[in-house]
Amino acid sequence: MSVNDMSVRNAVTLGVPQTAHLPQGAAAEVAPSKVEMVDKPAITAQEAGEQAATRKAGSMDQLNETSQELQAAIDALNAAVKKTPTALSFSRDESSKRFIVQVTDTDTGEIIRTLPGDAVLRMSRQLDAMKGIIFDELF
Repeated sequence: MSVNDMSVRNAVTLGVPQTAHLPQGAAAEVAPSKVEMVDKPAITAQEAGEQAATRKAGSMDQLNETSQELQAAIDALNAAVKKTPTALSFSRDESSKRFIVQVTDTDTGEIIRTLPGDAVLRMSRQLDAMKGIIFDELF
C-alpha cells in the first residue's frame, strides 16, 4: 500500500475531499484507490444497554436476598440473646480513646466478657506512651 493510498483512505473516512491533502496541481496524478468498508460492530449500543440493565437487575436481586438473609440472622441472634440473662453496656476508655463493650450477667452482675480485652487496652496504652519515642507526635 502506498503512502497516497493511506492518505486517500484517511481523507475519505474523515469526510475530507481526496485532493485536500495534496499540493496544488497534484490532483490529476492521484490514481483511484480502494475504500475499505468497516464491518458493523458485533453488538449495538442498545443491546449493550439492555445487557447492562439485565445484569444490574440480577445484582440488585442478589443484594436484596443477601440483605434479607442478614436480617434473618440478626433476628435469630437477638432472639437467642434475649433468652439468656445478659446485658450489654458501652463505655469509652479515656486513655486509649477506644469504645468498650461489656457483657454482663443480669442475675449476678458478673462481667462475662469485655471487648476489646484488657490485654489489648494495656498494649494500646503502652503504644500511646511510646508514641513520642518511636513515632512522630503527628503520626
